[in-house]
Order: sequence, then structure tokens, then C-alpha cells
Amino acid sequence: MSFEEVVFLSAAELLERYHRRELSPVEVTQVTLDRIGRLNPVLNAYLAIDREGALAAARAAEQTWAQPGEKPLLCGVPISIKDLLYTTWLPTTHGSLVFKDYYHSMNSPVVDRLLAAGACIVGKTNTPEFGLLDITRNRFGDDCRNPWHLEHTAGGSSGGAGAAVAAGLAPLAIGTDGAGSIRIPSFYTGCFGLKPTFGRVPHDGWKGAPHTSHQGPMTRTVRDAALIMQAVSGPDDRDALCLGEQPPDFLAALRPRALAGTKIAMSIDYGYMEVDAEIQQSVLDASALLTSLGCQVFESHPPRREAGDGGIDLLSPEEYAYALLIKPDFDEHFEDLTDYGRRVMEAAREMPAWKFSQAVRRREAWSAAVRRWSETFDYFLAPVMSETAPRCDDPPVYEQRRPWPGNFLPIFNQAGLPAASVPFGFHSNGLPLAVQIAGRSGDDAGVLRLSAAIEAARPWADRWPALATEAAPAQRAAR
Repeated sequence: MSFEEVVFLSAAELLERYHRRELSPVEVTQVTLDRIGRLNPVLNAYLAIDREGALAAARAAEQTWAQPGEKPLLCGVPISIKDLLYTTWLPTTHGSLVFKDYYHSMNSPVVDRLLAAGACIVGKTNTPEFGLLDITRNRFGDDCRNPWHLEHTAGGSSGGAGAAVAAGLAPLAIGTDGAGSIRIPSFYTGCFGLKPTFGRVPHDGWKGAPHTSHQGPMTRTVRDAALIMQAVSGPDDRDALCLGEQPPDFLAALRPRALAGTKIAMSIDYGYMEVDAEIQQSVLDASALLTSLGCQVFESHPPRREAGDGGIDLLSPEEYAYALLIKPDFDEHFEDLTDYGRRVMEAAREMPAWKFSQAVRRREAWSAAVRRWSETFDYFLAPVMSETAPRCDDPPVYEQRRPWPGNFLPIFNQAGLPAASVPFGFHSNGLPLAVQIAGRSGDDAGVLRLSAAIEAARPWADRWPALATEAAPAQRAAR
């Protein structure tokens, strides 16, 4: 294996090679940073790169590996964190010019846990302003591009994380998900992404949607996602809403286990949505695969959100102003905001209390109905999006006045249920496909286990975009 090809190894593979003294954390981190330097100007996956800090962490990890004894879980593995998470030594911009020079006084709990696990944080990934869009666009530069087709978006709001993992700019990433922001870019870029149960991972970064925002892993393999979950899950005094219970052993959950009798509900369109034919077929193919593994698959559409919500439409500026609890206090920086950021702030100013209160009540009723429905099966299979990644020059959906293709996603944020985007082949247009697996509240380990079963039957980690392989042409021969 050549020096450059280490970027195509998973975190689990890197750890094995560190253990056998076949690779060095310093070498791997250096190669990763060099690759970021070459490809980030094309992809715009990172807003900040921490070369000195990452190499210092790698040198410390190298010393740890040279000593006997147990090693931290992610010792010497490069990782990125989304630029909505607080850091004391790197700016936390929230994707906004308003915060371009902002340094927080404390790290987010996830950041502290990654540091304690020995990970090498190579930088902070791109996000739309305040995580407001399903594409990654802000005023810091060009859109974040999809490594599979550069004219297409990497998605959002964790688009930088998805592009980084897909192109080999670090094997691990932390994203956030308030209405699909981990699962959208995971689908668009061909990565695995998990939105955990609400409160499983303590959250103290930008939390505009305090009851629907989640933090979770974006990786090339399910095992790597389990490694991250093992490192960052569990109670933390800084997050009053996090689960008080100790998390399960996520790595142990991946041990092969019979799926016979597992009840899986399935819907290809939720009973009302228009969905691309190849995306529908991917869900049907995944259903056939799970049936062949002994699962009992049956059709079931989730409860629909009650119409109205006080006149608030899904993903309208009013919806964002309500759901994200945005305060309209950016008057002196108003011109620094993006056009979509200004629309949300303006909507927040005009939202009456009665509309906000009515929307809260209706959302709570919907969330309760979804949780009751989820108790009738073990897991749920559905599309992630109704379309593959749009082009960067396409108008945003909110400007097109049509249904959002990600309507499959917010239901699990509202109900706090774990849900994953699991790669599942490619569309005829060359872009990645994926299916969504959701589970009952608290069953993150089960969602990982079922995702791993799909991965074992339909592996994807050896598929790389041409942009990634051109950066290391000998890669395919090495695997």
C-alpha cells in the first residue's frame, strides 16, 4: 500500500494497523491534511483546517501506541466536526459571516469526548448558515460540492461532513440533524449516517431546534459509526435533555445475529409522496433482501402531520423561525446574513404567540402518534429522499414552491427515534442511492445492527468517486 492510499482505510482498519505498527498516526494525519489541501478548494468541504492541532494530537497518539496498555477508542484517527459545534481553539462560524471570528469559551461535549478518545480533529466542516438549508451554501464561498458529480450539491446541512468522508478527507465525521441534516448528505454522497435517539449524544453546540436537534456519525462503514457512538454517547451535565441512562455496547451489537422473525414496516412513499422510480425500487430491493434474511416485511405508512399548524408550512421561513426558535436580534449584522437567513429572521419578528403555541401543540400530538405507531414493529424501511442530489445551480426547493423531497426525514426528529441513511447502490444518473432504516426509541444499536446486515449483503465501502481515485490512482489495486 502506497503512502497516499491510507486515506481509503476505515477507522477500524487504521486502528488495526496502528496496533500492528504498520502505520503511524502522524503519517496518516499528514496524508489526510495534504489531501484536504489539494481537494478542499474544489469541494469546499471544510471551513477551517487545523494542521498544527491535528498533528500535535497525532504525535501524542503515536506516543500512546508506543506504550503498553489499553488505548483510547479513536487513538490517532483523523476526524472532522461540523462547524455548528463549539470549539475553543477554532472559530465556530455557524456558516455565517456574523460569527466569522467567534471562539466559544467551552467545547461542545462531543468535542471533548473525541479529544478524550484520542481522535485527531483535522478541521470543521462546511454548513449552510445556522444549518438552515438542505444544501450547503453560505457567504464564505462556493457551494459545497458532491465528490461524485461536482455540479451537484453534497446536501445539507452537514454537507461538508458528507463530502469530506466521501472523498477521503478523513474517515470519520460528526454531523448534526434537526430535520434530516445527517441523512440528506449521507444519501447524496454515498456515506453511512446515523441520527441517534434524541438525547443519546449530549448536545451543547448550536441548537436552534432544542427538541429535534441531534448529533451523530457520518462514516464509510457501519462499524466506524459504532466506534463514534461508543466514544461520544452517554449522559452529560451540560445537556439537561440528554438521556440519563448509560448507552449500550454499540460494537458488541454488530456481532452477527439471526434476523428471523424481525418485524419491519415499509413504505415507499408514506402514502402520499411522489418518489423517483429508481428510489422506490431501491426500497423494494432492500425489502426483498431483508426478507431473504428472515425478516417479516409489511407495508405501513406513518401517521401524517395534521394539516394547518397555525398556517405554518413545512420548511417555510415561518417553519424555520418556529422550529429553530430563532431570535430576531441580528439587526446590526442583518446585511451579513444570507438571503435565506434574512427571510427566517424577518418571519421570526412577525410570528404571533398564538401561532407558535398552536404549532407546538400539534407537533407534540404528531410526535406522540408516531411513537405509538413505531411500537407496532421492530424497524421501519423507507426512502431517505424522493430525489437524488440536485445540481448546485438549481433554485432551492423553498423558491420553487413545491414539496420538499426530504419529507421522509423530520418525522423521526420530531419523535426522537433513531434513523440511518444506508447506502444502497447507484442511480442511473451516477449518483448514490440509499435507504432509510428507523427504529424504536433507544434502539440505536438495533438500527446499527440491521444496517450492518444490509452492508454485509450489499457492501459499498470500496466504491469511491472518480475525483477521489484520481488523487490516488493506485488505490483500486491496493484494496
